[in-house]
Amino acid sequence: MSDQNLWRDGLVSLNALLSDLSPTAKKTLPELLSGYCVGKESLAGITLAADSETICRDCSGQCCLNGKYRVNVFDGLALCAAGISVVPDFSQKPLCPYSNARGCILEPGFRPLDCILFVCDSLEGQLPDSDRVDLTALENNLRECLRAASLLLNINLGTPLLLWAEKPTKQPIHNQRGI
Repeated sequence: MSDQNLWRDGLVSLNALLSDLSPTAKKTLPELLSGYCVGKESLAGITLAADSETICRDCSGQCCLNGKYRVNVFDGLALCAAGISVVPDFSQKPLCPYSNARGCILEPGFRPLDCILFVCDSLEGQLPDSDRVDLTALENNLRECLRAASLLLNINLGTPLLLWAEKPTKQPIHNQRGI
């Protein structure tokens, strides 16, 4: 199955999952998704203040190569819950399918967790110690949102969406590591 078909099927499965949530999940999941997206926006704000825009432009996005597996199931749930339609371009390999000539096509709150957490050496060198502490706290909060949502839905939401889409059954988290 093509990556484009896996993406489409994964989103269809996620929308079905969202429409079939338990009452507890219907109440709790939006709070977790909101915290997840706001946390990613905050993290991006810190790196932007350290001039990530210039650093990334000068680098030409070397960290963005080969990114097709970076969107995890929780990232996909956030997109679906917000009604955001994304059409990745998997034909531009090794360039990230979630980017174009101007950069990432996703707003910071909806970028893949892997991408938003990555701080290259050049960028890290621009960060004051207080920002490093804030980045660590934000990362811990993002990982806690992912962990709590995974437990709530009993699915390892950290799984790359394209891999999960091959078998979108509820894969119990107690049998999986790496949440």
